[in-house]
Amino acid sequence: MSKTNGMPGPTKLERLIQWGLLLILAIMPFHAFLSVWLGSLTHHQAIIQAWKEVLLIALTAAAAVLIWSEPKRLKILREPWVVAAAAFAVVAILVTILTRPPLTAIAFGLKTDMEFLLAGIIALIVAPPEFARRVIVTVLVSASLAVGIDLALIFLLPPDFLTHFGYGPQTILPFQHIAVGTNALRFPGTLGGPNQLGTYLILPLCLSLILALKYHRHHLWVLVAAAIVSLINTQSRAAWLGALLAIILTGFIILASHLRRWFVIGSAVVAMGALLALPLILTGGGPLQYLLLHSSVATHDQANLSDAQHAKSLEQGAAATLKDPLGHGLGTAGPATFHAGNGNIIENYYLQVGFEAGILGLILLIAVIGLLAYSLLRRHTGHPLAIASACAIAGICLVSLVLPAWADSSTALIVWISAGAAAGLPSRTDYV
Repeated sequence: MSKTNGMPGPTKLERLIQWGLLLILAIMPFHAFLSVWLGSLTHHQAIIQAWKEVLLIALTAAAAVLIWSEPKRLKILREPWVVAAAAFAVVAILVTILTRPPLTAIAFGLKTDMEFLLAGIIALIVAPPEFARRVIVTVLVSASLAVGIDLALIFLLPPDFLTHFGYGPQTILPFQHIAVGTNALRFPGTLGGPNQLGTYLILPLCLSLILALKYHRHHLWVLVAAAIVSLINTQSRAAWLGALLAIILTGFIILASHLRRWFVIGSAVVAMGALLALPLILTGGGPLQYLLLHSSVATHDQANLSDAQHAKSLEQGAAATLKDPLGHGLGTAGPATFHAGNGNIIENYYLQVGFEAGILGLILLIAVIGLLAYSLLRRHTGHPLAIASACAIAGICLVSLVLPAWADSSTALIVWISAGAAAGLPSRTDYV
C-alpha cells in the first residue's frame, strides 16, 4: 500500500476527503459564473454560493475522524505554519468576542479570513504524491477551460453575452470599461471580476510554465500563451505585477545554477529599461496612458485615476487600523461588510486583516504565509506543485498590497489547497 507521511493509506475516508478537495479545485474557477447563473434561475444565489462552505464543514468533520482514528497524523499539524494559523484564528476570534460585531458579519468574516487556511490544512493532512498529481491535473484542466471561455468572451462573443446568464449591475458586470471614454473592455471570465481573474491565473501560469520548461510537457505552452493573453486583457495592473514576480521567481528556481545569474541580470535590465522608458511612453495622452494609468480619455483629468481611489482607500485603511490596533472583529472590513450594508472595503488585504484582527492578528497571518512559502521551497523544490504554489503565493501577496486578493475565495482556495497538498509531501519528492 502507499504511504502518506509514513502512515498507511490511503483509506476510504482519506480518498473521500481528497476527492472533496479536488471537487473544490475543479469548480472554484467557475464558482462566480455558476452562482450568478443558477441564482438567476432559482433566486437563491446565497444558498448556491454556500456549497463550498458546506463541503468544507463536511471535510473538516471527516478530517477530524481521520485524525481520531489515526492519531499519528497529529504530528503533521505541528508544522510551524499550521501552528501560526491556529494562533491567528485564536486571536481573531478573541478580538471578535470582545468587539461583538453583528453575527452576519462574523459569519462572512470567518468565510473570508479563515476558510482558505482551513482548506490548506485539510489538504496537508491527506497529501500523498498521488493526490498532488491529481491536484496538478485538476488545476490545469479547469484553468484551460476558464481561459478558453475568457478568450471567447474577448475575441468571439458580443460584450454583453454574459447578461444571458444573469450578469448585470445587481450581480457581476458582464464587462467593464478601462476608463471613461475608452472602447477597451475588461471581462471577468468565469471569475468575480477582471482583477480576480488576473490574480487567479498566476498559479496555473506558473504551474504550466514549470511543466513545459522543466518536464518538457510541450503541449502546455499553449496554456501558457493563452493564459498570458487572458491575463493581459484583464487590464489588472496589480495582477500583471504579481504574475511577473511569480514568473521571475519560477524561472530563478527551475533554471540551472549557471543560468540564474544571467536570468537575474536580464530581468533587472528589462525592468530598469521599462522604468526609464515609462515617462516617455505615457506623455502626450497616448493610449498607454489610459491602459496603464486608467485615466479618463474624455477629460484627460488625472484626478479621475483609479490610482487616486486606491490611495484614498489605503490611507483610510491605515489610519483606521492604527487608530484601534486591537482590531474591530471579523467581518468589519472587506467583502463581508457588503452584507452588513456599509461596504467597508480596504484595497489592501493586510490592512483589511489588521482592521479586523488587529496588529497582532496581521503579524500572525503574515507569519503563516511566510512559513508556508519557506516550507515549500526548503523541502520540496523538486516538485512542480510546491514551486508553483510558493511562487504564486509571492505574486498574490504582492497583488494584496493594492487589492484584497486573498479575500477572493476562488483564488484563495485553489492556491491554499494546492500549497497544502505540496506541503504534505515527503521531503524532496520529485514529479514524474
